Amino acid sequence: MGYRLLILAYLAVCLARYTDGFSFNPLPSRVQHRPAFSKTRTLGKTDDSETASGGLDVPFFASFSASGDLGTTTVTTRVPLGTLFDSRDYIFCTATNVRGYEWTLKETDQLFDDLSDVAVGSSPNAHRGDYELSQIVLVPTEWDRTLYGIGNRYDVHDGQQRLVTLCLLLGALRESFRNESGMAATVEELTSMLNPPKVRKEPVLRIALRKRDNDILSRILLPDLIDDGDNTPYLNLPQTKECKVLTLANKRILENFNRLLSRATDLTKEARLKLLDYLVEHVYLLVCVPETAMIARNIVMSQGKGMDNEPIDDFKGLVCFRYTSKEDDMYSTFDKWDELAGLPDDNAAVGRDIVASACLLRATADLRSKIRRNDEVFALENWLRKDLIQNGYEGKEFFQKQVQPASLALKRFRDGSYDAFSWSNNSNGKLRDTITMRLRFLRRLTANVASTKELEMLILELLLRGGGTQGHKALSLKHLDEYLHAVEVAALWMITDSPSPVQRYQRCFDILDAINDESEDLKLSEEENSNLKNVLVSFEFGATATGKKTALALLERLNSFVLIDSGLETLPESSAKQVEHILPANTSGKYWKEHWPSESDKDEWTHRLGNMVLLSQKATVTKMRKGYTDKLQRYEAEVWPLTRGLSKVNAWDKEALLEQQQLYNGLIFMAWGL
Repeated sequence: MGYRLLILAYLAVCLARYTDGFSFNPLPSRVQHRPAFSKTRTLGKTDDSETASGGLDVPFFASFSASGDLGTTTVTTRVPLGTLFDSRDYIFCTATNVRGYEWTLKETDQLFDDLSDVAVGSSPNAHRGDYELSQIVLVPTEWDRTLYGIGNRYDVHDGQQRLVTLCLLLGALRESFRNESGMAATVEELTSMLNPPKVRKEPVLRIALRKRDNDILSRILLPDLIDDGDNTPYLNLPQTKECKVLTLANKRILENFNRLLSRATDLTKEARLKLLDYLVEHVYLLVCVPETAMIARNIVMSQGKGMDNEPIDDFKGLVCFRYTSKEDDMYSTFDKWDELAGLPDDNAAVGRDIVASACLLRATADLRSKIRRNDEVFALENWLRKDLIQNGYEGKEFFQKQVQPASLALKRFRDGSYDAFSWSNNSNGKLRDTITMRLRFLRRLTANVASTKELEMLILELLLRGGGTQGHKALSLKHLDEYLHAVEVAALWMITDSPSPVQRYQRCFDILDAINDESEDLKLSEEENSNLKNVLVSFEFGATATGKKTALALLERLNSFVLIDSGLETLPESSAKQVEHILPANTSGKYWKEHWPSESDKDEWTHRLGNMVLLSQKATVTKMRKGYTDKLQRYEAEVWPLTRGLSKVNAWDKEALLEQQQLYNGLIFMAWGL
């Protein structure tokens, strides 16, 4: 009876396996993984399409990835390489990894040295035990059992570089044994690891990159052999002259494979066999299999190391591949994105960080929502989908009309290259210089004062509209100046009132709404205006490093305002280097004891704006602590008018400081209409 019950229990377990989505689950039985696309939603093709798209139809390739069920378990399993590369239980693709294969000879040599040192070397590290090759992050994706038989395919979110290089190493070992007598079985073993066979089923490679970058890798893994009848068959790989037309990823794969083949061939047959056995039995990877791409992305981002994907890389993949239908357009957009994100130069390359910042700023402005770090890709895709639905084009046009112009404009703003904007050629010199002055002020603040960083979304919006690149008619110089004035006032409020991030974002969104509505009602309320004036008067700018940076930006702005208001041209390049306390924070000289006998007065006024001047040349600590008479010689030679104006002040005491504070206050109120 007990034997029959045991048989029935066994049959029940087998039945449960064959009715699951996967016939074989290499992970612990408590986790049941579903294909990542089992819960995707395609607009226009599901019950939720009308709600999600506002009743509009979008391309077939527009879909969200699943977010995962409540209580989903993500399991990390320690798996030996022999298991990972056995049968079709682990077949890899890189559908969402757009960074390509990036390992150079340096990383490849390092991996080979580590493995060979442990497996066959004579150093103290030899035969030390198992070799841990860190974690890879995989997401289950579609697998056609009818076509390929029992198995699983995983999308690699982290570990692409290591997996491809391990395949190249196994391929190099296979080719090194091909000419050895009696090694046919080993060659067949290695071939099966890279191209696992299945009777009556279609062939499949262990790992596949994107089509354009997969040429050399697929030739190595198949393997694609040339048999001329005279010699032992050899791999059909490009020669040196043919390499010029290969993509960068293909070149690296070929270069690394040739290096690994050379390194393997240098070993004896016995050493190579030891290395192979060590790879199969003692090299382990931590295999992390989250249920969805969103969870995988968060895991990879939290690691923050190596050549992992960042949100902008995932977004690049969405724009170039998922939301572009024609293959030629996919790769042309991909190449143009790479050119844009290349090392900054004079040929319209701005760098990857600028592209990432520009996209996040544009998405934040368009969605009217602060984007959390872990939600960046989701928010960027929302922005992309919204724009495609509104304009009826694809990812190719989105890159041309949104990503590229925004990236170029942000780079020019951060570099201070204002002459590159179309409005810089306007014949109204005073208005043009005023706009440049405002942008310089905002650039200094957003680069150095964290509480004003959100303003870049407003600045970028205005710079794009100033050139008429956002589907709107180009802003007139007058309106551009008025809106930048409102952004400056918002900056002053952010600096002095210490609003919360939520309040700062809301102020930016309010200004964006006013710009869209072409409203001129951008002034502060009477209460806000009064509070701002009071805080500016009493604010201790010189007490902190951030305060000093703010004072530098503010004094540069006031000096430029004086120059423009006087009918003089502004300086061609900003030469503000430092702000200096006229009355030093640490006073010890005779002059300061005589003119500032009260310690309470010194404590109250030392860090006020009225006690600070703008310098074009940095001064030493010794010079900054000297008496006012000695300092005056430097001030009189300054290019800044408000600093030179101190030549009329004979002594620096409390009365002189109060007069200077009143002068600054008056200029601030006049410059911003407070």
